[in-house]
Amino acid sequence: MERFDFIAVGSGLAGLTYALRASEHGKVCVLTKAEVFESNTSYAQGGIAAAVGEADSWKLHEEDTLKAGAGLCNPKAVRHLVREAPAAIEWLRSLGAKFDLELGGDLALGLEGGHSRHRIVHTADRTGSEIERAVVAAVRANKQITVYEHSFATSLLMAGGRCAGVEAKVEGLGPRRFVGRAVMLATGGCGRMYQHTTNPPVATGDGIALASAAHAGIAGMEFMQFHPTTLYHPQMRSFLISEAVRGAGGTLRNHLGRRFMYDYDARLELAPRDVVARSIDREMKRLGTWCVYLDATHLLAQDLRREFPTIYDKLASIGILMERDWIPVVPAQHYSCGGVATDLRGRSTVTGLYAAGEVASTGVHGANRLASNSLLEALVFASAAASAGRDEPDGAGGDLTPATKARAFNEAESVLIRRALGREMTADAGIVRTFAGLNHAKEEIERLVGQTDGLPEAAFSTHPLETRNLLEAARYVVEGALARKENVGLHFNADLVA
Repeated sequence: MERFDFIAVGSGLAGLTYALRASEHGKVCVLTKAEVFESNTSYAQGGIAAAVGEADSWKLHEEDTLKAGAGLCNPKAVRHLVREAPAAIEWLRSLGAKFDLELGGDLALGLEGGHSRHRIVHTADRTGSEIERAVVAAVRANKQITVYEHSFATSLLMAGGRCAGVEAKVEGLGPRRFVGRAVMLATGGCGRMYQHTTNPPVATGDGIALASAAHAGIAGMEFMQFHPTTLYHPQMRSFLISEAVRGAGGTLRNHLGRRFMYDYDARLELAPRDVVARSIDREMKRLGTWCVYLDATHLLAQDLRREFPTIYDKLASIGILMERDWIPVVPAQHYSCGGVATDLRGRSTVTGLYAAGEVASTGVHGANRLASNSLLEALVFASAAASAGRDEPDGAGGDLTPATKARAFNEAESVLIRRALGREMTADAGIVRTFAGLNHAKEEIERLVGQTDGLPEAAFSTHPLETRNLLEAARYVVEGALARKENVGLHFNADLVA
């Protein structure tokens, strides 16, 4: 048994921020199922929203966030988020994160959909990887923090009604128990339940399943955000074309060359993501096409290379030049606004269990996340959780009981089950839903769960366990969507249109 004061599951921005902040109060363990850099944070392109410009204020940032959330945000959580944003940026800079600057030395601020001001702090189009570089370096230099890579959390450990630790399979060491005063879930999203997602392979809903098994509250899972513009290319996985390209003047066109957003919303390409994603979906279905096009050909090549080097190089590698060619794009699952329900200090409904980042439902996003609020949320609420954890007693007292028993099965079967889940969720629980489709999805998920239960147990393998976690997270998405009787934010049911 390994004893620490604090345990973080996940090595994205939320997990590592928690580790750094909690290390001021005790010893910290970070468990991550892949390498430390492999997280949604590393793939984030756009940036972090913060009201640091002269013409901006936290009140304007608050208004934009509440408007995007369509009336379902927790106003107290939103206010806490936006007021802490400038300090969060300065903390990252103190760790060595390098953001783009204007010639005079001020932070360069981008504009994204749903924002009324330029307020996106960024590092070209690789903000996430730059932030992850800085926080990983700080973690590695901190003697209070121990990182276990390739360590898959299989269950939370319960003692006397509280969460007291984590059971994990550690590469090279086998099963291990990690006990501490507080456990932070920072496992990221669950996008791999869909056929098309911007999420990396590690985004399999692990934290949702772990928390669910411990009977923690889960909320808002029906609010699944689809990024409007990901590269459409049959031979490549979904690659996000940042919202900032549209913020810089990129326009959306159908295959006939028509700028179709005029037909859907007065804000055109800078409407909130749910509006743009549904508009693209409708346009594709109306014309029977596989994609639409993002047009940045009126922008200068040197500006495109400077502002979007990662995107530019990726597209150039497949023969698409941004200054010359329209970019084929489709919506893809991008972010889960729901998750483990928490308060303003990151506390779940289970004593000793915390959550932050995409796995959490803090109330900040409501029915729809405002662009570039996700990294900010991870920073602010992971910091709050680390502060709250100081008050937790030693959780090691009493008998430790796993909340669930990990059960692996044949990996080849797991691959087939996951493919079936992806097809079903994309078809019936995606951008546009119906009651019939959602009920079909519910039946299919139960069928797939029954199929896994009927398979003989096999040697430990993470893929089958991740598949079970995805099925559990998918249940919450579908159940939440079925319970929602009005169209709001990211949830759109065609049967509810008057």
